[in-house]
Amino acid sequence: MLSTLLARFREANQLPDGYGLADLRASRRTRPVRVESFTVEPECPLDPVPHLAEIAMARTGNPFLKWWSYFESYETELSNLALESRQGRLNQPLRILEIGVWRGGSLGMWRDYFGPKAVIYGVDIDPESAKQGVTDGLVRIGSQTDASFMRDVIDEMGGIDIVIDDGSHVSHDVIHTLRNTWPLLADGGRYFIEDLHTSYWPAWGGGFLRDDSSIEALKTLIDTLHQPYFESRADSQHLGIDRDTLKSVTFYDSVAVIRKGRCRPPMPFRGGA
Repeated sequence: MLSTLLARFREANQLPDGYGLADLRASRRTRPVRVESFTVEPECPLDPVPHLAEIAMARTGNPFLKWWSYFESYETELSNLALESRQGRLNQPLRILEIGVWRGGSLGMWRDYFGPKAVIYGVDIDPESAKQGVTDGLVRIGSQTDASFMRDVIDEMGGIDIVIDDGSHVSHDVIHTLRNTWPLLADGGRYFIEDLHTSYWPAWGGGFLRDDSSIEALKTLIDTLHQPYFESRADSQHLGIDRDTLKSVTFYDSVAVIRKGRCRPPMPFRGGA
């Protein structure tokens, strides 16, 4: 009886297994919304319908899960690049790594979006992910927080231009993976982090304004971008990203996009004279 009550309490408050005082405080401060309150919507609510959403709706076979708003985010960030890739107009094939592929269906979506020449890999901690008969990309089994494993996969790919973190969504894992993978991302590359709503849920190590959550870590990149305007040191070193490699950071609903590149020194312009 007691174990049942504790399980219900943990579920109701979105707490992780083995939760501690910090998780309880985060849950009380956040008042997280239950996952079950969000239902799968089979009909596209987007107008106009992004090309990536059209591809996703046409896919059959291996299942996958995205949120509708993500298609708009990806279309905004990648539509021109994806078109060039499909048409074979890039100097070299795009190299795309998706972290967390479940049953592999999303790899087929990316194949249709980026075209036959793209190098597409997926990694997952579940061995079943490599047994799904996926032919649109290569799946490697290992943990996203294993720096050696990730480095070996990226070496096998010949480098990476686009990273899509759809892995564990645990804040610690998101931060750790970004820190380890960022130095390996090509200049001009883009790093996507999906499902950032979990960074508000204690069950994933998150919580509203929780210091060690992934969303709070990502917010520090805004300070990093604006470092030239104040002398105190921006606190983003635990991400391993400084202004010399940070071109931009963009937030959408539950998605962050970090673009790698040199941010130019501030240079005022006066016009009309």
